[in-house]
Amino acid sequence: MTKEEINQLATVKDLEAFRKEIINDVKGLLDKRKSPKDFYSPKEFSYATGMKYSTVVYRCKTGKLKARQDNPNCSWQIDTEEIERFKEEANENVA
Repeated sequence: MTKEEINQLATVKDLEAFRKEIINDVKGLLDKRKSPKDFYSPKEFSYATGMKYSTVVYRCKTGKLKARQDNPNCSWQIDTEEIERFKEEANENVA
Protein backbone atom coordinates (compact mmCIF):
# COMPACT_ATOMS: atom_id res chain seq x y z
CA MET A 1 0.00 0.00 0.00
CA THR A 2 1.39 3.41 -0.91
CA LYS A 3 1.50 6.48 1.31
CA GLU A 4 -1.23 8.12 -0.78
CA GLU A 5 -3.51 5.11 -0.39
CA ILE A 6 -2.97 5.13 3.37
CA ASN A 7 -3.71 8.87 3.52
CA GLN A 8 -6.99 8.23 1.74
CA LEU A 9 -8.00 5.84 4.50
CA ALA A 10 -7.16 8.12 7.42
CA THR A 11 -4.90 11.08 7.94
CA VAL A 12 -2.76 11.67 11.00
CA LYS A 13 -5.12 14.49 11.89
CA ASP A 14 -8.10 12.10 11.72
CA LEU A 15 -6.32 9.58 13.94
CA GLU A 16 -5.38 12.27 16.46
CA ALA A 17 -8.98 13.50 16.60
CA PHE A 18 -10.18 9.92 17.07
CA ARG A 19 -7.63 9.38 19.87
CA LYS A 20 -8.81 12.51 21.69
CA GLU A 21 -12.42 11.40 21.33
CA ILE A 22 -11.61 8.00 22.86
CA ILE A 23 -9.73 9.61 25.75
CA ASN A 24 -12.66 11.93 26.48
CA ASP A 25 -15.10 9.02 26.37
CA VAL A 26 -13.00 7.03 28.82
CA LYS A 27 -12.68 10.03 31.16
CA GLY A 28 -16.45 10.46 31.06
CA LEU A 29 -16.99 6.82 31.99
CA LEU A 30 -14.52 7.08 34.86
CA ASP A 31 -16.21 10.24 36.16
CA LYS A 32 -19.58 8.49 36.13
CA ARG A 33 -18.10 5.60 38.07
CA LYS A 34 -16.79 7.99 40.73
CA SER A 35 -20.12 9.74 41.17
CA PRO A 36 -21.44 9.46 44.70
CA LYS A 37 -24.38 7.34 45.62
CA ASP A 38 -27.77 8.90 46.22
CA PHE A 39 -28.17 7.19 49.58
CA TYR A 40 -26.05 5.38 52.16
CA SER A 41 -27.07 2.62 54.52
CA PRO A 42 -26.54 3.21 58.25
CA LYS A 43 -23.61 0.78 58.14
CA GLU A 44 -21.96 2.69 55.25
CA PHE A 45 -22.59 6.02 56.99
CA SER A 46 -21.15 4.66 60.22
CA TYR A 47 -18.02 3.47 58.42
CA ALA A 48 -17.56 6.76 56.52
CA THR A 49 -18.00 9.00 59.56
CA GLY A 50 -16.75 6.87 62.45
CA MET A 51 -20.09 7.29 64.24
CA LYS A 52 -21.40 4.22 66.03
CA TYR A 53 -23.98 2.27 64.05
CA SER A 54 -26.55 2.49 66.84
CA THR A 55 -26.10 6.28 66.98
CA VAL A 56 -26.66 6.52 63.22
CA VAL A 57 -29.91 4.55 63.46
CA TYR A 58 -31.03 6.63 66.47
CA ARG A 59 -30.38 9.86 64.57
CA CYS A 60 -32.33 8.53 61.60
CA LYS A 61 -35.30 7.68 63.84
CA THR A 62 -35.28 11.06 65.58
CA GLY A 63 -34.87 13.05 62.35
CA LYS A 64 -31.42 14.38 63.16
CA LEU A 65 -30.15 12.81 59.94
CA LYS A 66 -31.89 13.37 56.62
CA ALA A 67 -32.94 9.80 55.94
CA ARG A 68 -35.88 7.80 54.69
CA GLN A 69 -37.34 4.41 55.30
CA ASP A 70 -39.69 2.91 52.72
CA ASN A 71 -41.40 0.63 55.24
CA PRO A 72 -41.08 0.36 59.03
CA ASN A 73 -39.11 -2.90 58.73
CA CYS A 74 -36.80 -1.69 55.93
CA SER A 75 -33.31 -0.32 56.35
CA TRP A 76 -32.78 3.43 56.53
CA GLN A 77 -31.46 5.28 53.48
CA ILE A 78 -29.38 8.32 54.43
CA ASP A 79 -29.05 11.15 51.93
CA THR A 80 -25.50 11.66 50.63
CA GLU A 81 -25.59 15.33 51.62
CA GLU A 82 -25.57 14.22 55.24
CA ILE A 83 -21.99 12.97 54.98
CA GLU A 84 -20.81 16.41 53.82
CA ARG A 85 -22.88 18.13 56.52
CA PHE A 86 -21.47 15.80 59.16
CA LYS A 87 -17.88 16.49 58.02
CA GLU A 88 -18.47 20.26 58.03
CA GLU A 89 -19.93 20.13 61.55
CA ALA A 90 -16.99 18.03 62.74
CA ASN A 91 -14.54 20.57 61.27
CA GLU A 92 -16.40 23.44 62.98
CA ASN A 93 -16.22 21.63 66.33
CA VAL A 94 -12.46 21.15 65.98
CA ALA A 95 -11.76 24.79 65.13
